[in-house]
Amino acid sequence: MKATNPESPLFDPNDKYLKYKVDFNANEKHEENEWDKEHEGKISDWHNRHQDKLLDDFCNDHPGAPQCKVFDE
Repeated sequence: MKATNPESPLFDPNDKYLKYKVDFNANEKHEENEWDKEHEGKISDWHNRHQDKLLDDFCNDHPGAPQCKVFDE
């Protein structure tokens, strides 16, 4: 039984987890016009992202981990 199930002895009616739950996902959809090949170069090319599936899975489970942070200009 989970703590989110009202039948569970661990259930807390004051818990706000389900109300404020946020879906963190590292596998967002991209569009072809998202980057300018001529001016931005290869570093901004989204085709080269998400090649490490193990890291993608890890970042989906731990979105706040330092190795999952992305810094844009």
